[in-house]
Amino acid sequence: MSASDTANHLELQTQLAAHLRNPDVMPAPAALNEQRLAVYRELFFNNVKGFLDTTFPVCAEILGEARWRELSRDFLAHYRAQSPYFLEIPREFLTFLETQYQPGHDDPLYLYDLAHYEWLELAVDIAEEDAQPRQNAVQTPASENDLAVVMPLLNIAEGFLYQYPVHEISLQNKQPEPKPTALIVYRTQDDVVRFIETNPFTLQLLALLKEQRLNGHDAVCHLLQQAGIECTAAALNGGMAILAQWSEQGLIAGVIPQAEKQN
Repeated sequence: MSASDTANHLELQTQLAAHLRNPDVMPAPAALNEQRLAVYRELFFNNVKGFLDTTFPVCAEILGEARWRELSRDFLAHYRAQSPYFLEIPREFLTFLETQYQPGHDDPLYLYDLAHYEWLELAVDIAEEDAQPRQNAVQTPASENDLAVVMPLLNIAEGFLYQYPVHEISLQNKQPEPKPTALIVYRTQDDVVRFIETNPFTLQLLALLKEQRLNGHDAVCHLLQQAGIECTAAALNGGMAILAQWSEQGLIAGVIPQAEKQN
């Protein structure tokens, strides 16, 4: 292939890509058959939109088919994704909502929060396990005494503080009042994604346990001291009760024996 042929081929690809992204504005290459192109154009859009439909079903339902399709088209036409992987499309859409999205007249104010929550469920579902020593972990449920003296082993989990109760939004409840809502989304040992409604303190406890290899006693006392609260028996018991509840709910997969913790 000559340099001229290569240049023409690249130009054709560029024109085709621009047309597929935004067919209402960018003309199709003249050399292509319109009937075949129409089929490919629809398949291309529906393929991308399918990932959005699957990840953000409540957003799509709240906005309605026409507005959701319009928003999906706007994303495809104007946003420049940073990843070529299909599983990254929902994350790219979330970035689009955060940086380039122009709200429609009837779009809810909570749209980004809701989209983030729905995306977080996917992110937790497909996340790879951390390289933690699970093979020697004591299985849950663990007692408060166990959790106090050894390191809790967390399942895949992410916490976030929303401005709306996003987990309660549906077509039947599409106008919730703003309310700070702390949620932990996690994946159980049998690969079921669940959530826990909690509070900012326990979100910090989750983050600390993810970042540092601490036993339950040290983690709770550390957070209490950060908040200017004395680590009394009553305050400590409250924190340990939270960890025991997490163990029963499957957020904590087990505990690491002391010898394993020190390796």
